[in-house]
Amino acid sequence: MMRNERDRFFLLLTLAIVAVSSVCGYVGYRLFDRAPVPLVTYGNPVGGSFRLVNGADGSVLDTDFRGRWMLVYFGYTRCPDTVCGVTVKAMTQGVEALGRERARLVAPIFITLDPMRDTSDVLRTYALRFGFHLTVMTGSPKMIEAVAREYHAPYVRHPGENGDYTMDTASQIVIMSPTGRYAGSLPATATAEEVTTRMTALLDGRDTP
Repeated sequence: MMRNERDRFFLLLTLAIVAVSSVCGYVGYRLFDRAPVPLVTYGNPVGGSFRLVNGADGSVLDTDFRGRWMLVYFGYTRCPDTVCGVTVKAMTQGVEALGRERARLVAPIFITLDPMRDTSDVLRTYALRFGFHLTVMTGSPKMIEAVAREYHAPYVRHPGENGDYTMDTASQIVIMSPTGRYAGSLPATATAEEVTTRMTALLDGRDTP
């Protein structure tokens, strides 16, 4: 085989491998998205397990937060700042006001209800507005729907004009204990001061789950 023919052969072989890999990856994603989502509540009336993707495109599990309190809020980045932005800001500022040492024991978490538009890149940019304490998460639509159901958050889409749409947002911030137990909630309208007060009581053991 002459050199030009050999180079052409290896080029075609490489393109074929890339094409097959892409097809297999897409098919795998579709099968995964249609498959039942194995989540457990751990006996909680609200909350439970999840397997999502963070703003750095890394897989994240609920068990990654064991040993820390979780403040879990469901919204989306195109949500008006007077709704989601106010809640997320209150969460992050409330945690920051706990002080450096105690802030490490609390994880404010924002889970998108709009995974089709809120990619990891979009969420990462959104998180920058609220400081380094915020953890942002997305996932496949089926996984987001299942996790939202666990945490009693809405998963309702309202059609708008020209193909646009809006999503309902959670009315509460769910609090999960360091052992993964449901510890109550705060209204989505809670102020930073109210977040600080509630978490201080929990950290001090004065407000037990």
